[in-house]
Amino acid sequence: MTEVTVRQMTPTEFDRWQHDLATDYAGEQVTAGNWPAEGAYERAREETAARLPQGPATDGMLTLIGTVDGEPVGRLWIGLAHPRGVPDCAFLYDIEVAAEHRGRGLGRGLLTAGEAAARDRGAHALELNVFGANPTANDLYRTSGYQAVTQQMRKDLLRTAPRFVPSPAYEQAAFTGDPGGLAGADRRLSVQEAEICLSRAKLAHARFLTGSGDHDEELPLLDRAVALFRQAGDVTGEAEALGWTGIFHQVVRKDDTEAVPFLRQAAERGDPLTRSFALRHLGVAEHRAGHLTAARELLEESTALRREHGFPVGIAANLVGLIYIAAAEGRDTADMITEARALATAAGATSILAEVEEAAQATS
Repeated sequence: MTEVTVRQMTPTEFDRWQHDLATDYAGEQVTAGNWPAEGAYERAREETAARLPQGPATDGMLTLIGTVDGEPVGRLWIGLAHPRGVPDCAFLYDIEVAAEHRGRGLGRGLLTAGEAAARDRGAHALELNVFGANPTANDLYRTSGYQAVTQQMRKDLLRTAPRFVPSPAYEQAAFTGDPGGLAGADRRLSVQEAEICLSRAKLAHARFLTGSGDHDEELPLLDRAVALFRQAGDVTGEAEALGWTGIFHQVVRKDDTEAVPFLRQAAERGDPLTRSFALRHLGVAEHRAGHLTAARELLEESTALRREHGFPVGIAANLVGLIYIAAAEGRDTADMITEARALATAAGATSILAEVEEAAQATS
């Protein structure tokens, strides 16, 4: 992980951050259905100004710039006093890696630097809020050791499908003449569209696996997702879409030669769960090629990531391959079979359990 250090914002940096923060925060609140689009930007400015009446000099507030080798790469806002009065607990109001520096794993480094700054000022814990519609942030916090302490859930009783809400960036540009939020809004929409394409591609893949319908759209959807993530500068999302492209070529088209370059890119640039999928399928390719040691090492690395991530069904699936490899290498498979059975059974994963029993019978 790249080491990130933090320093206090300058007044100029603070003013620009306030504008960007209000634009993004208003967009999140509108998308989540909490605020109407009209007036959202102004409301966001008022809320943050109320918490920072003395700007960057506001007592008990850390408004920080994250740097790598002296170059600014992101911003942090931490309140040393929890807004709900939780004792000895600081609160993370905002964290953002600059767009041009995303995809380098700096979010985790920035978060770690912020945690250290809060701890140095007496905080024993750090809390934050994260929107459910932000899977990237949810994954970062979960894999950084944060646990849910409360959860809000909502169902709209007046409509059966969410209504598309215009971005506050439009109102800001059209009514105030300030186009500063348009680029960010475009990027968010590109990421949302890419995530939809990727989700639809996974559904098509599931139809292939179950023989339950047409799956011809899978590759075009993956290609579109890769292009949109790349356009938005979302390296983590692009890596996931590349990984699934590799899986498509390996599983659907039975073409490891075509699959491996995509899988390697995903393994190098993806988040931990994406890397676990890429490493698993790279291990499958090595196993098919007869390279048992390489296959075992890749599957073991994938399994370690899945244990850290809490993905028991994925662990059981990997153990199936490791059972076959262990048997071919003349090693005992009993413990792996026992664990795979237990994990698959606990998860109700009957397809994986059938693969475990087939592996157990084949290697006995």
